[in-house]
Amino acid sequence: MKVTVEDILKIRPGRTKTFILESPNECHSAKSLVCYVKKVRKPADVSDYTTATDWDSNSVSITAIGY
Repeated sequence: MKVTVEDILKIRPGRTKTFILESPNECHSAKSLVCYVKKVRKPADVSDYTTATDWDSNSVSITAIGY
């Protein structure tokens, strides 16, 4: 499974979504994609996104922070 821009944009403010990925490389790609969304495609109702990565289980949790 790969995280897409649409997956990130679907996360509503105040919510967290965890993605179970197949490799550490996919975790790194997901974190990079969050940086892209923050700079280029961030919705008006989201002030920021945060990520937490569990490298042992190859999972990334993305939280959308509202205003």
